Amino acid sequence: MEQKRQDNELALQAEYAREREYLRKKDMDKNDRETMAMDTSHMSPETKQFWKLERIDVMRRRLFRDDGPSNTDWLNDGNH
Repeated sequence: MEQKRQDNELALQAEYAREREYLRKKDMDKNDRETMAMDTSHMSPETKQFWKLERIDVMRRRLFRDDGPSNTDWLNDGNH
C-alpha cells in the first residue's frame, strides 16, 4: 500500500514537472515572438541596438537549440 502511494506521488511529481516545463517553454516562445515583432523605428539608437541584440539571442536559441556547440559566426556578419 505504501509503495503504491509513493509510486502515485512520483507520477504526480513527474507530471507536474512536465507541465511546468511546458508552461516555461510556452512563455519563452511568447516572449521570443514579442521580441522579434518589436517596432524599433521610434527608439533611440542605443535602444534599437539593445533590441537587435535581443533578436540575435532569440535566433541563436531557436536555430541552434539542443544541438550542442554550433558555429554562429554568420549571425555576426557586421550588419548590426
